[in-house]
Amino acid sequence: MAFPDAFLEEITLKTDMLALVSHYTQPVRRGTRWFARCPFHSEKTPSFTVTPESGLFYCFGCQAGGGPIQFVMRAENLEFADAVRLLAERLGLAVPEGDGGEGSRVRRERLIEVNRMAARWFYGMLGSEEGRHCAEYMRSRGMRPEYARRFGLGYAPDRWDGLLAALTEAGVSADELFAAGLVSRGKRGGLYDAFRDRLMFPVFDLRGQVIAFSGRALGGDAAAKYKNSAESAVYQKRSVLYGAHIARRTARAYWILCEGNVDVFTLHQAGFDNAVATCGTALTDTQARLIARHVKELAIAYDADAAGQNATQKAVRTLEAAGVRVRVLRLSGAKDPDEFIRAYGPGEFEKLLAGSQNHTEYRLSLLEAQFPRDGDAGKLEFLREATKLLAELPTQGEREVYAARVAAGLGIDGKAVSKDVEAAVRKRGRASQKAFETRLLRPDARDRATARQVAEEQALVLLLRLPETETSLTAADFETEERRFLFENRSSPYGEQTAQLRAELLARYEELPGDVRALRDCERRIKEPRAKFMHY
Repeated sequence: MAFPDAFLEEITLKTDMLALVSHYTQPVRRGTRWFARCPFHSEKTPSFTVTPESGLFYCFGCQAGGGPIQFVMRAENLEFADAVRLLAERLGLAVPEGDGGEGSRVRRERLIEVNRMAARWFYGMLGSEEGRHCAEYMRSRGMRPEYARRFGLGYAPDRWDGLLAALTEAGVSADELFAAGLVSRGKRGGLYDAFRDRLMFPVFDLRGQVIAFSGRALGGDAAAKYKNSAESAVYQKRSVLYGAHIARRTARAYWILCEGNVDVFTLHQAGFDNAVATCGTALTDTQARLIARHVKELAIAYDADAAGQNATQKAVRTLEAAGVRVRVLRLSGAKDPDEFIRAYGPGEFEKLLAGSQNHTEYRLSLLEAQFPRDGDAGKLEFLREATKLLAELPTQGEREVYAARVAAGLGIDGKAVSKDVEAAVRKRGRASQKAFETRLLRPDARDRATARQVAEEQALVLLLRLPETETSLTAADFETEERRFLFENRSSPYGEQTAQLRAELLARYEELPGDVRALRDCERRIKEPRAKFMHY
C-alpha cells in the first residue's frame, strides 16, 4: 500500500525519535547529537547517533540510517507498511483508507495483472506442440511436473509476436506490455516479444504475485543464457529474491542462498524449500535486509568457481552488516547446487549443509588452498594473510580461538599468533579512523573515488531539499545503481523503495547548506571530477 505523503510526514513530525530509540538502546548526549551503541549490530564504542530535532538516526558502524519508519523496520523486522501502521497506532493516528496515489496503485495492479496473464500464456505454451522440446529439456534435467506447476514454469515460443499477439487480443495495450517488460521496441519503433524460445521462470513477490520473468535459453545461438525482465513499477531486482515467497513459510530455521533460478527449483524439488536466489545481481543491502527480516542464519551455496568464491565473500560482508549469521557450503565434485543434487542426491546435500563452514573457516580454507604449507615460504605467506583475516573479527575471544587453530596447523606457538593478530587489529583501527576522517570529515581531491561519491550524494541531498530547482545532471552522471535509482525517483511518491535511501542520505548530510550555490558546485564537480573538491 502506498501511503499519502502528508500522512507519512505527520508520523515523522509527531514521533519523538529520542524516545523511540530509547526503547532499544540508551543514548547519551554529546553536543547537538545523542550517541549510543547501535541496536542493529554488536559494538563496544558507540557509533549510533540520533538527532531529535530532525527526527533522524545514523550509525557510522553499519551505515544504517533514516527516520522513525526506517528505525522501526529494522528494530522490529517489519515491512514498510507494517512499520507505518505500528507507529500510527502508537501515535493514535488513523491510517487513511485512501492511498493518495490512486493512479499509481491502479497502474501497479494492472501491471501485475498483465504479468499474471503472461505467466498463464507461457504455462499453456509449455503443453503445446511448440513447447514440446522445452518439456523434453525439463524431463532430461529431472524437473518434475508438480514442481513446474508450483513455480509456474512456462515456455516462450520462438516467435517474434506470440505473446504480443495473444495479449493484445485479450485487451492488453502495447504500452502496458512495454511497461511490464514483456515486449521490446525495435529501432524503427515496432514491438516484438522480449522472450523467445526460452524456459520461463515467473518471479514472484512475497505475496505470490507475478512481477517479472527470467528466461533460460534453449537454443545454442542465444545471445545470453539467461534473460531477465527489465525493471518496472512493480519489479526492482535489487529488492527481490527468487523463491522467497515459498521460503518465507519454511519450517527450517535458515535460508539457502543460490545464484540461479534452476538451483532454487532443484533444491525445492529435493526437499529444501528454504532456497532463494538473487535475480541476476550481486547480493544487495536491500536483499540482505529482506533475509534478516525472515531468518537470522543463512547458508551460501554459490557456484564453486573463482567468480562464485569472490561473490561469496562479498555476500558475507553484506549479510553480516544486516545482522545475519553466515555459513558457506563447499561444493565438491559439482559446479553448482543443481549439478550436485542431480549427481549425489538430497542426502549428500544435507550432509554438506551439516558440515558447512562459517565464513571465517571458509576464508581460512581458501588461504590454505592458495598457500601450500609444505615449506617455510608458504607457511609465512599463509600466516601473514591469516593474520589480516583474523584481525577483522569483532571480538578478542573469536580472534584467539582461530589464532590457536592457525597456530596448531602451522605447529607454532598460539600466543605468538595472537600477539600478531592483536597488533594487526590496532593497525586496522588506526587506518579505519584515518579513512573515516578522510571520507566524512575531510574529503579531498587526492581520493577521487571518495570525492566523487560525496559530490554525488550531496547533489542528491540538495535536489531532495530543493525539488523545484532545475539541474543539468542526468541519471547517467551517477556512478552507482543506487544513486541513479534515487535520482530518477526523487520526485516520486514517498514509498518504500525510496524512503530508506532518502532518509540515510539526509541523515548523513544534515548540516549541508540547502542552497542553489552548493548544488551548482556539486554539478560542476560531478561533470569535472578532476577539479579541486570543496566540502560544505
